[in-house]
Amino acid sequence: MKSPNTPHTPVDDRSPGQDKERGQSFLETALFLPLLLLLIAGMVEVGAYALNYLILLDASREGARYGANLDPGLTSMYPFDRREGHDPFPDVRAMTPEQLLDVCNNGRTTNFYYSVACVTYQNIPVGTLDPTQGDDIVITVFRVNRTGQLVGRWPLTPTHVNPSDWGYHFRGRNDGEINPSCTTTDTVGCRSWSLYGVRTSRFGNNEIVSRLAASRLQDGTTAPATGFVVVEVYHAQSHFTGMFSIGDFIPDPVNLWAYTIFPVPAAEPR
Repeated sequence: MKSPNTPHTPVDDRSPGQDKERGQSFLETALFLPLLLLLIAGMVEVGAYALNYLILLDASREGARYGANLDPGLTSMYPFDRREGHDPFPDVRAMTPEQLLDVCNNGRTTNFYYSVACVTYQNIPVGTLDPTQGDDIVITVFRVNRTGQLVGRWPLTPTHVNPSDWGYHFRGRNDGEINPSCTTTDTVGCRSWSLYGVRTSRFGNNEIVSRLAASRLQDGTTAPATGFVVVEVYHAQSHFTGMFSIGDFIPDPVNLWAYTIFPVPAAEPR
C-alpha cells in the first residue's frame, strides 16, 4: 500500500504517433502562415486601391453632373472668389487643402471651371490630392456637330481667360478652337483646364471622334449636335502596406485615373 505522502506521478498516455502529428501540424502552420499573411495583405492593398478609385470616380461624376447645368462659354471669365477682400484669382498651388476647401465651401463664383473643380474636390477626402505627386483635376469641354466632327475644344485661350487669372490653369496649345495639334500620341498639346496646372487631358481629339463614330454605328441613327464635359481626376495612390513594390511592374505609388463624361446643353454648336 502506498503511503499517503507518496507524490502522484501523472501517466503520459500519448502515443509516439500523436507527438509526431502535432509536430507536423506546427510545421505546416509555420510554413503556411507567411503565405496567408501575404494573401491577406494583398487583399487589403487591392481593396484600398478599389476604394480610392471609386471615391475618385464618384467625385468626377458629381463634378461633371454639376457642370452639365452650367454654361462654359459665358462663365469662364468670372473670378474664383467674388467675396469682398479676397483674392478673386488665388493661386491654389500655394493653398493648404483646408484653405482650398474653405474657398470652395464659402466662396462665390460663376466660373465654370472653378465651379466644376470645386464640386469634384468637395467629394474627395481632404488631403487626398497632392499636386507634388502629380495629383490634379482636369476639365475639358467638347463641341461636336451633327456629322460627328469636333468643332470646338474649350477652354479657349486667351479668349476665355480673365487677364488676372493664373496661366497655369490652361494647359495645351492655343492653336485654334478645334486644337488640331491635340492627338492621342501628343496629349501634351491637348488643351484643358487644370486645377493645379500639373496634368493635361488624356483625351485626344481623334479618340473623342472615334468614340462618337462607334456609338453612331451601334445606334444606326444620326446623332444631334452635342456638347459635353469631361472631368478627369489623377491621384498617386501610395501602397497601404508597402509590401508589393516591384519597380515598374508594381510601382509605388500607383497612378489612379478616373473620369466622367456628361452632356452640356449650353455647349452644343448652334
